Amino acid sequence: MDWAIKKRKETGARMLLAAGLVAVVFSALFCGCARREGWGVVIWSVKGTTAKAGTVVPVYLKSNISKSYVIGLPGDEKTKIEVPFPSLEFFSSKRAAEKRAEQFAPYAALYLSAGRDGLPVRDKASVSARRVYRLRLGESVKVLSAAEGEAVFTGGKALPGEWYFVQATDGTRGYVFSNTMILYEEKEGTTAPVIAQAPAPSASLLDLLYAKPWRPAYYQLMIDDGTIDPDLFILQYGLFADAKNAQVRIELPGYSNVFSFSSVSQSGDWLVFEGSRLRIRFENGSTIVADWSGTDPILTDEGWAQGDQAARFVQLDASIPVMLSGENSRRDAELKVFFQRKSQLQSNGESVATFLSDTGGILSIDLKGTFEWSHAEQLPAGFAPEMQANAQTDTIKGKIRFGLHLGTAISSAWMGGFSLLVGDKPDRKDFVYRFDNGQLVIAKASAVTLRGTTEGLDARFSPVTYYLVVK
Repeated sequence: MDWAIKKRKETGARMLLAAGLVAVVFSALFCGCARREGWGVVIWSVKGTTAKAGTVVPVYLKSNISKSYVIGLPGDEKTKIEVPFPSLEFFSSKRAAEKRAEQFAPYAALYLSAGRDGLPVRDKASVSARRVYRLRLGESVKVLSAAEGEAVFTGGKALPGEWYFVQATDGTRGYVFSNTMILYEEKEGTTAPVIAQAPAPSASLLDLLYAKPWRPAYYQLMIDDGTIDPDLFILQYGLFADAKNAQVRIELPGYSNVFSFSSVSQSGDWLVFEGSRLRIRFENGSTIVADWSGTDPILTDEGWAQGDQAARFVQLDASIPVMLSGENSRRDAELKVFFQRKSQLQSNGESVATFLSDTGGILSIDLKGTFEWSHAEQLPAGFAPEMQANAQTDTIKGKIRFGLHLGTAISSAWMGGFSLLVGDKPDRKDFVYRFDNGQLVIAKASAVTLRGTTEGLDARFSPVTYYLVVK
């Protein structure tokens, strides 16, 4: 017993000694008696101080525990303040810091603000590069420099804007394209963005979660880009939280699951649905991330990819039935456009267009939105839709839907696209087409992305050329 008491006293003494040493260190720092560890270039202006972006300041302490520096202020030898790591870049010598400050000077006062929720910060100056950070609407990033990057296109037209190398509030660095962002300058008398983490969501957000369905994030991308695909943009898909039955149902392309839970707790930013693998994090009032992997998810811009165990969902202002109605009307019009292009080859007012190929059989398309494809057995397996099991003839019959959205990589080489659907629950086949020297050329398209576009051709197949049959 005496030994145990003695041991506790020794432990207590050591703790008091350690605490005293820490107190001495910080007392020395804030009394102006500390040695410098190096120098820093301020990246984010420190609110309410003379430490503006681009200035060089002495660094007295670097703490990997609190992720912060203790720095001095320009023109003030006595005052010392603590700032988070992302506030500055550290250098061992004043000369190196001054050289960096000189390089940074043209961009020191510049910030970019996200004009749309979900804008990505990427690891390279390319729209196909990996996303390293996702911006909330109105969130600012610090401009570090201008950057050379690839041109950004939509609908075959280059978007105005520039690439910038930036730093997010948590210190993440990457590249952004300025087209949907607001470039602004920090000026005297204005409030600079403050480095701070977004507030953690609380259990009170459950009311918002239960209020109405949440839709896959790619729905908003389709709406913004005008590339709605009727088979991917439907009422069935979404996250549906049911408080009464203690269930959360998630429906996505290629995925369906119901998570039953006993209660909801909170762990950091996550709402944890006890008794299941599901947890949900609010990115803001209109965007959530659902995760059932147990790891920190890294999501694509579309918010979902086949095989993932996490997805992003949003609240839509638009009505899904209304948007689908508009898209279906557009696709009906594209069928008429096809016949108008055909009529330039044959103006006989026929409501059925018939095309013949030595290798591709006979393809007939009706202005009512149906098709028939016969003698297609010479085509490679998988090119044409499969016939129904109970079919009495060798003719493939079904519906045809024009208006496939073509990506920029193929839109210049093809006039349009269409989908063939056979049976009650069809395995849809997508094609692109063009009229070339009086002939119809079709090619098998690659799978439509969650942005609603097809970006290329199925490399397994070659295009097939058809002659118009004149009756």
